Amino acid sequence: MTGALCLKRHSCFVQNVISARHLCPLRLSLYKALNMISMKQLILPILLSLLYTSVTAQYIQYDLPKRIDPARYYMFYLHGGVVTVKGDNAITDAVPEWGPYQYSRILDTLRAHGFYVISERRLPGIDDSIYVRKIVKQVDTLLKAKVPLPNIVLVGASAGSNIVLHVAGRLRNWEMKYVIMGGCWPETYKDYLNLNIVGRFLSVIESSDPHGTCVKIFENRSREELDLREFKLETGLSHGFIYKPYAAWVGQLVSWFGIYTQDYRARVAGLVDGH
Repeated sequence: MTGALCLKRHSCFVQNVISARHLCPLRLSLYKALNMISMKQLILPILLSLLYTSVTAQYIQYDLPKRIDPARYYMFYLHGGVVTVKGDNAITDAVPEWGPYQYSRILDTLRAHGFYVISERRLPGIDDSIYVRKIVKQVDTLLKAKVPLPNIVLVGASAGSNIVLHVAGRLRNWEMKYVIMGGCWPETYKDYLNLNIVGRFLSVIESSDPHGTCVKIFENRSREELDLREFKLETGLSHGFIYKPYAAWVGQLVSWFGIYTQDYRARVAGLVDGH
C-alpha cells in the first residue's frame, strides 16, 4: 500500500536532478530499471561505433597523420559519384555489369604502392567546394611540414575529377601532380574556361567509356604552367574501369608519378579480373 500510495502521489517521470535516495521503494526500483535500460541504450551505439571504426580505419584515412614524415609519398584519392550516394562496394543500378565500386580495395592497393592515402567518402548534398577548401589546407600543411611537392599527388575518379581540377585552380603550382580518370563528357571543358588550372596532369580514359577525352579542358593554356599526358585504355570495361584497382590504370598512375619523383620506384601492378 505504501508503494501504491507513493506511486500515486508522485510522478514516475525520472529526472536526473532527483537523487535516488529521495525516492520511495517502488520509484527507486523504477529508477534503477530505467537507468539500466538507458545505460544499455547508450553503451551499445558506442560499442558499435568503436567496432565500426576499428574495422574501417585500416582502409579509409581521411586526414593527415599526426606526425608528418617529409620523406613519405602522399596521395589524395577522390572517389566516383556512386560512392557518395551508396557507399563502399556500391553498384550503379543502371549498369550493374560494372560491378561494385571497390573503394576500400582501391585505397588498399594504392597504399601498397607506397603512398600514405588520404581519402574521404563525400556525402550527398555537400558542395564540392567544401572538399576543395579542405584539401587545399591539407596540401598547405604538408608543404609547411617540408614535404617536397613531387611527393604529393591528387587522384580524382569520375566525379572526383572536378575536385582535383578546382584544387589545381586554387594551388596554382606548376610542380603539383594531378590525375583525372573518366571525368570528362564532351561539354565538360566549358565548366573550366574561367579556371586558371596549373600543374602536371595525367588523364586516364577508356576507349569503351561514354566519357571521353579531357584534352579540351587544357587547350589554349600556357604550356609554361601546364603539362598534360592522356592515356587511353583498351579494357572494354566502359566506365567501370574506375570501379576496381585494375592494373591497367594503377600501373599508368604509379609509373607517371615516378617520372617526376626522385627515389620513387614504381612496382608492377597486380592484375584484377585479368586487367
